[in-house]
Amino acid sequence: MKIAATAILIAFLCLSCSRSTPEGATAASIEVSQVSKTLAGKQVTIRGKFSLLGKPGPYILLGNRQVVYVLPKGSFTWGKPYTEMEGELVTATGTLRFYDAPPPAEPVDQAIQREPDHFYFESETTQLRLITH
Repeated sequence: MKIAATAILIAFLCLSCSRSTPEGATAASIEVSQVSKTLAGKQVTIRGKFSLLGKPGPYILLGNRQVVYVLPKGSFTWGKPYTEMEGELVTATGTLRFYDAPPPAEPVDQAIQREPDHFYFESETTQLRLITH
């Protein structure tokens, strides 16, 4: 009786663990609801609204209003299925990166806009998946 109960418990725990990992996420991926510099360089999974309309590139807006860009490194194109994800909830799994903008050179020219610090994924190595209900 104890062996059967233990086997059922183990099966339930294994099934629960497999459901908590988003489709496409690897075992080494960490699912997070907000990003921080301490996560840079780590494999993470985030969830948020996808938009192709960001100034530096497509992005995912997290629930806490943080933005994570999905930036192409080479000749990546944003055709289908990405256009169908516009404004929809997605998961993204990839290596989180952080761009730390260098300090402005002296003297500071106010007319020149500099790129701000930001979190991003490289599009070629990131898995984007539409969340369906």
